[in-house]
Amino acid sequence: MGKTIIGEETFPKIIEQYNSGGKTAAYDYLRSEYGIKHPYFVINRIKECGKYLYDADTDHFSGIDTSVADGVFMDLDELCGTTAVAAVRQPDPASDSRPVAMEKLVHELISDRLLTLSRYITLDSSTRTILIDQTSLSADGYQVVTH
Repeated sequence: MGKTIIGEETFPKIIEQYNSGGKTAAYDYLRSEYGIKHPYFVINRIKECGKYLYDADTDHFSGIDTSVADGVFMDLDELCGTTAVAAVRQPDPASDSRPVAMEKLVHELISDRLLTLSRYITLDSSTRTILIDQTSLSADGYQVVTH
């Protein structure tokens, strides 16, 4: 027997069983209709989904939590009645981002230059030697000058 998946579309039926017959009736309903071995976890999912209100004192579900739905969607009056103007933040003169941007640019330029040089030059720190591919350097228009 395969795994039974209970989606949110079946929650109202389960809640109806829970409210009319109690926890035991809902558990029996889940076992008989869906073959669920551990119905506690299904009820727990319903409580935690946030869509339905559960009153622990009366041990009943009191329906759909409309505050969740109202918080997500705007009604037509809110949508059409107000004009939203995006507030443009003026840069704070005390926090000048130019030095940070310049530092980032310098790092990018240096890394590009080092990447270019790594095609021609190899440093071997174990033998303390520098290997230079002079033929590739010359072919690409560079000169090697030693002093």
